[in-house]
Amino acid sequence: MKILFAVSEAVPFAASGGLADVGGSLPRAIRNRGNACRVVMPLYDTIPGQYRERMEFVAEFSVQLSWRRQSCTAYRLTEGGVVYYFLDNSYYFQRGRLYGEFDDAERFAFFSKAVLDMLEPVGFVPDIIHCNDWQTALIPTYLNLFYRGREAYREISTVFTIHNIQFQGKYGMDIVQDVLGIPPAMQGAVEYDGCCNLMKGAIEQANLVTTVSPTYAVELMDPWFSYGMDRLLREHRDKLSGITN
Repeated sequence: MKILFAVSEAVPFAASGGLADVGGSLPRAIRNRGNACRVVMPLYDTIPGQYRERMEFVAEFSVQLSWRRQSCTAYRLTEGGVVYYFLDNSYYFQRGRLYGEFDDAERFAFFSKAVLDMLEPVGFVPDIIHCNDWQTALIPTYLNLFYRGREAYREISTVFTIHNIQFQGKYGMDIVQDVLGIPPAMQGAVEYDGCCNLMKGAIEQANLVTTVSPTYAVELMDPWFSYGMDRLLREHRDKLSGITN
């Protein structure tokens, strides 16, 4: 099985928390079980030079994000037996840090679109795209809204893993068309309780939703732990499971 693990950070390249540990270890475990697992993440300027100098150019392509057409360059590096793709756009990812920018929604919308646009140029069309947390939550949404009509994308399934429910990618609805490029007729895909919620879109659109443990999956059904997402998660409990990393 071919699996593409989409993540915003991964050890040893870039890390701000536990997500990076999963990004560095889980793909190796998946590969060791006989699957062709590759990883895709942004090419941040903070990635150490010892890794950047080993990266090889793979492809250059354009990404249409609302009215913006931006260039993207894909590089490839094998580390620990796993193939990593790094997606480069100097405007979005040369910020000196991973998160906390005024335009994080646009930055990771671009990354999500770029992940889908890169599949054919790099020659790796997976059976499954495994997405992680709000930074990659738009991938299942974009796939279902805009890419299913293309032959290469028709059979791709998506898995979305919730590592931290507190950070959902919540923004005002004003960004949905202008920044995310989702037209008014489709905006319900990311609308939740009157605002734009990227994680909501992934929970609805992904084929399978997982959490980092069985206990966490149960906790997220409780309003005390779910940061407002318990109602949505109960609606989709049939595809929710907790898997210990």
